[in-house]
Amino acid sequence: MDIGGIDVKRPGHTGYKTMVGRYCGRGRERYWEIDFLRGLCVLLMVFDHFMYCLWDVMPVINDVLGTRLFDDLRPFALEYWGWSLRVNMRFFVVLLFFVLCGVSCTLTRGNFRRFVPLALVAAGLSGVTAVLSDLTGSNMTIFFGVIHMIAAGVFLYAVADNAARAVGELFPRRPRLRFALRLYPALLGAALLAAYFACWGYLYTGTEWNFMSSFAAPQGSTEAERVFLSAFLDLQGFRIERVYGGDYFPLLPYAAFILLGGAAGMLIYHTSARHACSRLNGAWNSGPCFLGRHAAVIYIAHMVVIPAVLAVLAAVSLLFA
Repeated sequence: MDIGGIDVKRPGHTGYKTMVGRYCGRGRERYWEIDFLRGLCVLLMVFDHFMYCLWDVMPVINDVLGTRLFDDLRPFALEYWGWSLRVNMRFFVVLLFFVLCGVSCTLTRGNFRRFVPLALVAAGLSGVTAVLSDLTGSNMTIFFGVIHMIAAGVFLYAVADNAARAVGELFPRRPRLRFALRLYPALLGAALLAAYFACWGYLYTGTEWNFMSSFAAPQGSTEAERVFLSAFLDLQGFRIERVYGGDYFPLLPYAAFILLGGAAGMLIYHTSARHACSRLNGAWNSGPCFLGRHAAVIYIAHMVVIPAVLAVLAAVSLLFA
């Protein structure tokens, strides 16, 4: 039986008890270590966004409602946000999250189906945050954030992987060649990353690790053209002028890490190595694994839930003023 491109033995056959992880509703095998790592990433991202809301969103809520809730916590949140350990950990956590996304792409044939809801949610986030920016007078519009980049990266992976599969179908009796062709998305990612560093970008390793680009919009470019170009490369000045919340991830270099994650997925979860962590699975990891299984929903929901809860708490505080 083929599950997510992996040959899984039926109940009663030798090796059935060594299967890894749990099953989701569609019958696809889940690997606890992927859910666990993804859950940790989501947990850290949610906490990061909560601290951001305390120093940037909460003052807006207080101004609108005439309250002073959590004013004393704002200096702490600001100090946390600029903490070098937090900044550099965020860099590596984000990259790990993108690589895990690429690993997940190898475990399903439905990447085009995954792309559609992600793209719709990304468009909705841009629309909602643009309206909120106009209403509050703040700059919180998400032009090309995590969801936008993941949607585009999944689409790129789907195109590359389906092309590789189509070529592989021409060689039905050459399984090793077909397997090697499935590494094409990762090779494409490596090529894009090499082009990025060769032509436009570099890794800044000063006080804050980050990818920086020397790409500048052509003279006379309109605002719409600059926003469009910013989806592909980190424009000079764009991050400073238009993006304050940090939710800005252009296709290069970040989508390349999704494509590169495909190599880890193919070399680990499409070989016998996929059983390596099975014996470590247990109740101890249930919390992070739960978050990892619902990472997309949690990530999207927390962007609305946290500001909403803070607004409700501020409104309630008026009753005790």
